[in-house]
Amino acid sequence: MERARPDSFTAFLEAKQRLQPSASKGTGATPLSLLLKLAEAGQIPLAELQAASGMPFEEFAAALKDLGDSGYLTVLGAPGQEVARLTELGEHVSQLARPAK
Repeated sequence: MERARPDSFTAFLEAKQRLQPSASKGTGATPLSLLLKLAEAGQIPLAELQAASGMPFEEFAAALKDLGDSGYLTVLGAPGQEVARLTELGEHVSQLARPAK
């Protein structure tokens, strides 16, 4: 089976499916909601992003890993001072995922 290009709409849909919240998560926050928060802020310290998400640490760390592995964000900075920033692909995905107003 041919793999979708990372900038294709199919890749976006596959990532959105993969990043959907499971039924056991109680916060309502998802990796996709982290992308949208980053899209609003441009870049944000990880501690501030976690606090805004309301996610427990393990869930937050897993979401960051999934988003990073998907190429949607990068984490820069020294330990304790890391900042999350969207990649170009992450910016495109966040634009597609924004709710219509």
